[in-house]
Amino acid sequence: MDKGIYLAASSINADRLKQQNQAHEMANISSVGFKKAFQMTQATYRVDGDSSLSSRFYKVAEALGRVDLTAGPRIVSQNPLDIYIEGDGVLGVFNKDGDIAFTRRGDLRVDSEGILANGAGFTVAAEGGGEIQLDPALIHRISSEGVLYASDPAEEIAEEVEIGRLLLRNAENIDLEKMEDGLFKVLGAEATGDFEGADAPVQVTSQALEGSSVKSYDVLTRMIEIERGYEMKINIIKALGDMGEKSQSLMQLN
Repeated sequence: MDKGIYLAASSINADRLKQQNQAHEMANISSVGFKKAFQMTQATYRVDGDSSLSSRFYKVAEALGRVDLTAGPRIVSQNPLDIYIEGDGVLGVFNKDGDIAFTRRGDLRVDSEGILANGAGFTVAAEGGGEIQLDPALIHRISSEGVLYASDPAEEIAEEVEIGRLLLRNAENIDLEKMEDGLFKVLGAEATGDFEGADAPVQVTSQALEGSSVKSYDVLTRMIEIERGYEMKINIIKALGDMGEKSQSLMQLN
């Protein structure tokens, strides 16, 4: 009986995490490159009673951070620096601490210092390390392999010159988790940083963006399911509590 109450209470806690995640997803339904992190991360705990030789193991929901890399809709932007990352590819950027982290947000811009950054303000990392410096006076293009080229419009025959390469990694066989700043790192890793992805090269489509992978009707449906499940689990806990009181009364009468 106590096991049933414990499991129901643990399930209610998991539903609370899911509900918070649904609210977060709904708030980012129009965010470029937003990825759902709905997959549950669980931990197993051993529970021992006082003066008891028996032990039980319970799985408890701890977080909802595992990233779902399902592709969002493709949006044509006509901006030469915008990219849509194909497959399970991710783009390397520098977080606020200057460490490498990853994202799917590809709305790239030149900031006030002439450095390539995305729409969230994170500086884009270059393959091999460092930042990517752009000259606003030049015309820039990003190839399908993530190589940046520049050409001078003042030249009669403008030749393209390679000026950098985006840090792209294939996360096909890698589990990623979302951090508080919305960026990704390898699941379970103590710190952010680069990782060795799958061998297949990552392809990008220029002049296009990836929309949010969240669908409003999916979020609303899950929120209704969570609410109904919460009511059912509360009723289970109440019923088990009543059964426990009745059993205790019968033992006292005997």
